[in-house]
Amino acid sequence: MKTLKKALVTGLVAVMMVVNLAGCGKFDAAAYVESCLDLLTKGETEQYMKMTGRSKEQAESDYESNIDAMMTEMDQFNLSDELSNSYRQLFKDVYAKAKYTVKDAEKMDDKDGYYVTVEIEQMTGLFNGIQEELMTEFTEWANSFDADTYPTEDEMYEQMYQMMYDLMSARVDSITYNDPQEVVVEVIGEDNVYSISDGSMTELDEALLDVATE
Repeated sequence: MKTLKKALVTGLVAVMMVVNLAGCGKFDAAAYVESCLDLLTKGETEQYMKMTGRSKEQAESDYESNIDAMMTEMDQFNLSDELSNSYRQLFKDVYAKAKYTVKDAEKMDDKDGYYVTVEIEQMTGLFNGIQEELMTEFTEWANSFDADTYPTEDEMYEQMYQMMYDLMSARVDSITYNDPQEVVVEVIGEDNVYSISDGSMTELDEALLDVATE
C-alpha cells in the first residue's frame, strides 16, 4: 500500500525538474505552469509544445517519462507485464481526472521569477477503506492453499497487486473532490531559462491527490 501511494505521489516531480523554458520576449508564467500541468496530468501536448519549444515527440516522451517514474516504485515486486501495463493505464486515468485552475502570476521582487497561484480541487476517495478490503480478500485467498500448494513470493505479490488494482480501478469513476485550495507555485528564472521549483512541484502533487485510507 505504501509503495503504491508513493508511486502516485512521485509523478509530477520527475519530469518537471528538467523541463525548462528559454525566455524569449515576454514570459507568461501562468500559461507555462498550466501547460506543464496539462501535460503531466492529462497528456495534453499542444500548449506545452508552444511554451517550451519541445516537439510533439519530445512532449509525449516527457509525459510517458513521468509515468515511468511512478512505475519505478513497482519494479521491486516483479509484476507481470500485463499487470504493470494495467497500473500504467490506471495512473494515467487517475491523474486525467485532476481539477485545477491556474490563476494569476506575480513577479518576484528579489530575483528573476514569478509566483503563480493555482487553485486545486484535491481528488479523494481512491484509497478510502481500501486497505481493510484488500487484507480481507488477500487473507481469504492465502488461506485457500495448503502447505504443498502455497504460492511463491512473486505469485503472492502478483495476486495482492492484482486485487489492489481491481479495487482501485473500480473507484476511479467515483472519485470526488475536496474544497478548492490554493498552491503558490514558484517559477524560477536564471539566464532567461525558467522552471518550476522542485518544492512547488511536490506541493502541487500532494495537493492534487488525497492518499488517506480513511
